[in-house]
This record gives sequence, C-alpha cells and structure tokens, in this order.
Amino acid sequence: MKLILTTSPRAEGDIERKGLPFLGIGYIASYVEKNTNHEVEIFDAHTYGFTAVKAAEEILKKNPDIVGVHSITDNRFKAIDLAKELKKRKKDVVVLFGGPHFSLTAKEALEIIPEIDYIILGEGEKPVVELLNALDNGNLENVPSLAYRKNNEIVINKSADLIEDLDSLPMPAWHLFDLKAYNKPIDGTDVKAIGVLSGRGCPNVCIYCANANKRLRLRSPKNFIDEVEFLNNKYGYKGFDFWDDTITMVRSHLVEICNEVLKRKLDIIWYARARVNTVDKELLEIMHKAGCIRISFGIESGSPKILKVIKKNITIEQAKNAVQMASDVGMHVVSNFMVNLPEETEEDLKMTADLIKELKKIKNSYPSYGFSIPYPGTEMELIARQKGIIPKDFSWNKPYKSEKYKIAGIDSSLPLMEWKGAEIEKVKAFMARELGGNIIKKVFKKLKKVKSFKELKNIAKTGIKYLKK
Repeated sequence: MKLILTTSPRAEGDIERKGLPFLGIGYIASYVEKNTNHEVEIFDAHTYGFTAVKAAEEILKKNPDIVGVHSITDNRFKAIDLAKELKKRKKDVVVLFGGPHFSLTAKEALEIIPEIDYIILGEGEKPVVELLNALDNGNLENVPSLAYRKNNEIVINKSADLIEDLDSLPMPAWHLFDLKAYNKPIDGTDVKAIGVLSGRGCPNVCIYCANANKRLRLRSPKNFIDEVEFLNNKYGYKGFDFWDDTITMVRSHLVEICNEVLKRKLDIIWYARARVNTVDKELLEIMHKAGCIRISFGIESGSPKILKVIKKNITIEQAKNAVQMASDVGMHVVSNFMVNLPEETEEDLKMTADLIKELKKIKNSYPSYGFSIPYPGTEMELIARQKGIIPKDFSWNKPYKSEKYKIAGIDSSLPLMEWKGAEIEKVKAFMARELGGNIIKKVFKKLKKVKSFKELKNIAKTGIKYLKK
C-alpha cells in the first residue's frame, strides 16, 4: 500500500510565509518506514504554494492508495477542498485527515464532509501504522484514535496511549522532504533554519490554547541534540527553531541541552519559546552561550485581572524582568500580546498598551499584539459560545467568512472574539492611538487591499472613530 502524507494548501493570510518542514508528517513517515513494509512519501502542498486543484493533480500522479492530509484550523477549508479534488479525480483513493483541527472536530467533520474517509485523533504515529495494517485485513475496530463511518454512524475508537518514551521514535523522515524548498531564516538573520522538537505536551492551562493541560513528555537532551547535530552535519543547517511550546518548562532539561551543544562545540544559532515565569538570568546566559539568539514570550495582557481570567499564571513584574534579562544577555526578544480577551475593558487595553510601550524601550525588544480567536477545543471557545460571541450552532467545518478579517489581520475563515463595546474596529483604533505609528500610511496600505464596498465601509468607520478620539 502506498501512503502520501501531505500538508494542506495555504490559508489566504499565509501566502508569504515560506515555512519550515512540518514535523508531524515527518514523524509519521519515519514511523511507517520503521514499522511496516508500506511505501510512504511526503508532499508539502503548503510550502509549494499549490492550490487544492494543483495539489490533487500532483499527488495523484504518484498513484497513492491513501492520502493523509495534515490541517490546522486556519487552513481547514483548504484541506476540505483538497479532499474534494482528490475524490473527484479518483473515487477509490482513501482520504485520511489528521492534525489539531480535525482531531478536535472529527465527529462533525465526518457528518458533513463525505470526502473524508478517516480521521486520526491526536498523535498519529501508532494509529496510522495500525490503520494501514487494518486496511489490508478490513478490521478497523482495533485501530486506536480512529474516527470513521460504520452503518451510517460515526464511530470513534478508544484513544491510543501517548508515546511516553520519545527517544524510541525515529527522527522525522528528513530524507523524504524536499529540503531545498525551505528557505526560512531565523528572523533578523540570513541563516536558514529548520524546526526541531525536544518534547510534547504542555501542562499550562491557558484558556486560548487547545494544547493546554496536556502531559509533558521530553526527549533526553542527548537524543535531541543528536538530531540537531545530524541536521547540521548532513544538511548543513546552522539555524534551528526549537518548536517546543515552552522549552524552558523544565529547567534541568534545557540546561542539559545547552551543555550538549557546548560540549560538542556545535556552531549553531537557535530560536526558543518560553514563559516569563520559567527563566532566570543564569538560565538565559547559558542559553545564549549555547547559541540562542532569539526568544519569544507569550505575555498576552498588561492587565493583572485579564491574566487571571485567561489563566496565564504570570505577573506583570515577571514579564518585565524576563524581557529585560533576555535583552541584557544579548538576545532579541519577541513579546506577544492579545486583545479582545474575555472580560477585557478599555482600562485593561490601556494597561496592555502601556506595557507594550514600556517593553519597546528595552534594547532589541519587539512587542506586538494580535486579536483573540476562540479556537476549537479551547476554554475560550466555550466562553464565546456561552456568551453568544459565536453562535451555539456555529460549525467549524461549514463555510464561514468573518466580516472584519482584514481589520484584524487574520484569515477570513476565523471567527473573532467581539462583543458590544469591544468591536474590532474600536479596539484597533484605540490601540493605534495608544501605540502611535503612521496611521495615514497604514490606511493607504489597507485601501490597496480593499475588494468590496463593505470592507471600505469598515475601514472608514475605524478611521472616523480614530480621528474623533
């Protein structure tokens, strides 16, 4: 049996992103190679910039028996389009979906999208191997974490056990990626980077994250740096994006990783994601010494009240100290904020804007904000449904287009957290006024992208409210 693992075509707002190899399909491919005699290939429709039509044509030229499609919420409709195009051209090709979006909306997706045959929920390595074997003998009942149709009913099998020993996994099937297609450098450098992952899961409980409260499992530092060294020696990569949600979560783990890099005298630079309550000066110093030149913190709000509402479990003081310390050791520091968070008032917004302004004064500090999205599977989605911000009968897998996606700078398929008094245009005007910047230049950039009178009207409203204030 031949399996093609593919990414979904890009979401509309993602046209300019070159991206990095997608680790999820890389891990599944290597696991299939190691544990079966089935043939597997990787096809990255996202990176190639293909439409669903073009992707389907190119995939089917490879004559697969089964096509596994990875999708996130932002490009879910592109994934659905791809499934439709595949089935239109070859009715008997098996279409398998996976990734965070369809893991969380599997039952609904199978009810309304007949072109999807199967969905894997959660970690895909073991279930995909079991599915390939089951398709040979026709027994699907024992395939863990599989959602499928049986006698016009949706069946969701018992969940697979999490892989506890991550060192037992083979590294992603790097040889199956067209690595020449990936040219994304670490921001602020011209050093081409590749993504690597030292752990899975996140024990934090932030209400906006679908990965919240998942058990953290870690590779051994030696196993992780073996992969980094392999990519450095075999493919010449000197830049690395450490993809862990919070690589600083277990201090001793990260210290050992840094010591492995230093012991092996690896000439690399890397980018890390961290929480402000998990770093100290000594840790940041050894990270920088081992090649960490860029770090990002999710701070989310400058309001202590809102930080409690979103269960961030950090303080403003920790945020200021972490950014300053990271700057002091020589790192470039990215701080991410969100607006339109539950219960947020203009006073809370003012605190966020003030903190952003304060952090901007720190050397090599780059704070920015974006609008909140109640992603599926998050506590914030439940809040949004309960409060009528998104309708209770809203479907993540039926056509949807946000009226204000251009104002918010998001993909058009995503709903926004918006309620009376916290309209997107009002919040944007408030933040623009507080943070300054060339508003005229921004307006002209927006006007160039206007495609309808409705969009023009929304932008005009924003401008008028801004000028009035």
